[in-house]
Amino acid sequence: MALPEEKPLCGSNVAPDQPVHRARMGIWRGVATALSAMALLLTLYSAAHFSAPLCMHDMRSETARNQGNGRIDPGQLFLRIPSTDRLREHLRYYTSGTHVAGINRTQAEHTRDYLAAQGVDAKIVEYYPWLNYPVNQRVALFNESTQAVEFEAGLQEDVIAGDSASEDPNNLPAFLGLSASGNVTGQLVYANYGTLDDFRALKAAGVSIKDKVVLVRYGGILRGLKVQGAERGGARGVLIYSDPADDGYCKGKVYPHGPWRPESSLQRGSVALIQVYPGDPLTPGYAATKDAQRLDPKDAKSLNGIPSLPLSYRDAEPLLRALVGHGKIASEISESWVGGLTARGVEYWTGPSTLAVNILNHVDFKTTPIQNVIGRIAGSEEPERAIIVGNHRDAWCAGASDPSSGSAVLLELARAFGELMKLGWRPRRTIIFASWDAEEYGLVGSTEWVEDNIDWIRADVIAYVNVDAAVMGSEFRASASPIFNDLLFAATKQVGFPGSNETVYDAWLRQSQMVQSSDNAGLAKGHNATPPVYTLGAGSDYTPFMSHAGVSSLDMGFGGGLGTYHSNYDSFKQMTTFVDPNFELHQAMTRICGLVVIRLADDAVLKLNPISYAKALGGYIRELERQVARHSAASSDVTTMKRFRRLRAAQRQFLTNAHLVEQSKHRLRSVYGEDCQMAGRRRRMNCRKLRKSINDRVSRLERHLIDPDGIPGREWYKHALVGPGRWLGYEAQIFPAIAEAAEDHDWKKLRQYEKRAAETIYEAAWFLREV
Repeated sequence: MALPEEKPLCGSNVAPDQPVHRARMGIWRGVATALSAMALLLTLYSAAHFSAPLCMHDMRSETARNQGNGRIDPGQLFLRIPSTDRLREHLRYYTSGTHVAGINRTQAEHTRDYLAAQGVDAKIVEYYPWLNYPVNQRVALFNESTQAVEFEAGLQEDVIAGDSASEDPNNLPAFLGLSASGNVTGQLVYANYGTLDDFRALKAAGVSIKDKVVLVRYGGILRGLKVQGAERGGARGVLIYSDPADDGYCKGKVYPHGPWRPESSLQRGSVALIQVYPGDPLTPGYAATKDAQRLDPKDAKSLNGIPSLPLSYRDAEPLLRALVGHGKIASEISESWVGGLTARGVEYWTGPSTLAVNILNHVDFKTTPIQNVIGRIAGSEEPERAIIVGNHRDAWCAGASDPSSGSAVLLELARAFGELMKLGWRPRRTIIFASWDAEEYGLVGSTEWVEDNIDWIRADVIAYVNVDAAVMGSEFRASASPIFNDLLFAATKQVGFPGSNETVYDAWLRQSQMVQSSDNAGLAKGHNATPPVYTLGAGSDYTPFMSHAGVSSLDMGFGGGLGTYHSNYDSFKQMTTFVDPNFELHQAMTRICGLVVIRLADDAVLKLNPISYAKALGGYIRELERQVARHSAASSDVTTMKRFRRLRAAQRQFLTNAHLVEQSKHRLRSVYGEDCQMAGRRRRMNCRKLRKSINDRVSRLERHLIDPDGIPGREWYKHALVGPGRWLGYEAQIFPAIAEAAEDHDWKKLRQYEKRAAETIYEAAWFLREV
């Protein structure tokens, strides 16, 4: 709005001389242990029979074991364990104070110790990135001739009576992570959202931003791109404010009377250029260990070079008023340039102003230790293969929604798995819990860990599951590699939607049908038969896994309207008043996440479907053709490129071979059975060989969509099909190399990149064919 640890990982939960075999899972040694397990099982049995059902299925005790093999079925038992009371206490702890990256070791230790108490082997793994912290800030509007100050911004958020988070003395002032230090002055220019098109519109209107201070509003694109666009135009500094049309009083009642952003509220965040590369700015492509070789900061391509600060709309209003009558009236450029302060009598003009604006942004850059917490439950049959579930822990403020709702889910997930382990369950494959630090600065903790463990990750990690802002509203949303679609739909069909007779899947589908699909949703969805699963960009800790290492990734949570993002008002009080008073959404999120992880870690045959991927790929190609057609409308040289014949042929082969995997699954089930528990050594060996082939093909497919050369100009990103857009930031761009060549009208490179992408898809298709 999220992983394991050093090279070979942590130590195993199983002693080396005492391997756990699944056939003996139910054998308990010692009367005390047996009695403890029986007591827990009776509790779960009683809950299943005598409490009101918490999901749509009747959880009777006879579903607690798989038929015929005597193994615990963890999925059915798991659904009864997550507790709203415990989730509430987890969130209360994480929101008890501001916990900015690099200065929250106490929470890291708490997280490690809690995981350990649940039977998870956990430890802290440190890295040393280049981060900054605020020292002194100022925004002033003044007359350069007389030096008379007309207005000075407050740059602080008001205290809200009854909300202790707003009173925390450690709360940050107005601040943007990885923003440049500087003291600059210039006339003011308003540039709407600060997108590339907005800057082009200003230029077309005859308004220059050279040597100016640029005022933009949040929205449209990643904040770092707003600063980059202004810097490229010669601006001296950037102010980014929250307009009430986007998340303030135009949306509804403001906090504390409603969930929307009040007038003093600041949206903090990072201005790192994560579309170039995420993580530590000074160690791109390798881990920021204590003794790592580092770039000179002036050579770091992910850093902007001009100062920037966030503003509240209360502080932005006098600046906008100073523009009235100067330059162009904004509505003449486009009605979309007019914000919500018109309700207060403000007219939106471009400027430049006659008055000057001074920005002082004094920040302290330093190499700072950060703490990832990595926990491990060893797999019993395939301990070398791993599923990672993660969430970032750091926040700009209390961070109730982002990220502490996800942190609460992660701890409750660990507790639930600990309860299952008390019954004798061990997952077939290893489960890794990851609590990342410094995500807010630019996905730093997760990126450094992936870079540090890249060989093991590419060899053995099956999937990464991310829960960042787990509860930010009541609308379930997911972004993922398309290979997850069937598994995600199945999990959401097993969990009830709070306060209704629907499942989460039902509510998800219904809500998605009520909202007109965005371009990205239409790409992912194709039709209304299933809910939309969006394409992954670079918005959270899944990024280094999916886009750099080629690990199939999933990001999910309950979203919706929340106007207190990255402010002091994203608090426990706000969460319990307006978002999830009973913590039933947190509970539902824990259940969905747990079911997905259990299926990935414990199913004999992975429920990952390459046919879903092949069909999504067809949608990607159609969307690419639409994008290229827009850019090539005036060019006769590219007429034949409006349909990508090589890509289409590669996609057809991919789909054909994806069906072969499903045929292999059918053969396994009909001839042998998924568990391969039959008499006869040779039949058992043949069964296991076929099962391993199926699992390898679906779990390693994403690796074969990696282009080792990366996206031209942004080589850290290596996925051939998806990545963050060059001028989109968080948002996904399909076939980024091809799309960006079209943006640049470089048709020769476009043909080269299409050929390269088609070869990558063919290679992935032939990998699916291997048995």
